[in-house]
Amino acid sequence: MHFQHSTPLACSTFGRRGNHQRSSLNQMEEGNSRSGTLCFGVLLLGLLLWLTLFAQFPVAHAQSDTFRFAVIGDYGDDSSQEQDVADLVKSWNPDFVITLGDNNYFDGAASTIDANIGKYYQNFIFPYTGTYGNGATTNRFFPSLGNHDWITAGAIPYLDYFVLPNNERYYDFVQGPVHFFAVDSDPHEPDGNTSTSVQGNWLKDRLSTSTDPWKLVYFHHPSYSSGMHGSTMWMEWPF
Repeated sequence: MHFQHSTPLACSTFGRRGNHQRSSLNQMEEGNSRSGTLCFGVLLLGLLLWLTLFAQFPVAHAQSDTFRFAVIGDYGDDSSQEQDVADLVKSWNPDFVITLGDNNYFDGAASTIDANIGKYYQNFIFPYTGTYGNGATTNRFFPSLGNHDWITAGAIPYLDYFVLPNNERYYDFVQGPVHFFAVDSDPHEPDGNTSTSVQGNWLKDRLSTSTDPWKLVYFHHPSYSSGMHGSTMWMEWPF
């Protein structure tokens, strides 16, 4: 925003006469009045602009909007290592957990899913129908599918075990100021796993209509990685 004026404005000197000669006093008072009015107008406009931007793009959220979540992946193998990770996650006291797939090694079978997941995270899952406790009172566990979860046809054990939004394979949810989008990156996904697929168009639409200040998309196969499997070209979507 730019304002032009024949004389520089100095709001800090508004209303002062200075040491000018009395012969020009009336002229000065008239000039200061005009300058003071413009200066006040600029300040008022700036305040209104700031309030408008603050309302639309808050720079800080109230304490009630603060939360903590854990991210785990390739974890479900019912081992001492999984126990160590689960103990660490619980020590952080997160509000909820999201997963990056491969929740149920090795074959995504119904016979192993509760021991691989519920045994360690049942206090985050709702509704929980396994044998390792009572579960949570509200769902605090938001997984995404991995290739090992798809080895059993249709990923049926996974879909039967969890109750998730949308079609349960890909979905979204909101926590505080953050909008989360769980995507299925596996080639077995019936709605496709490219940016122009049914799933890709779903994500594009949901992202474009989301009004939350933070948006987080997560899935199993990394778009860009220097790890063992490298980058996943089909997941290099224009997010």
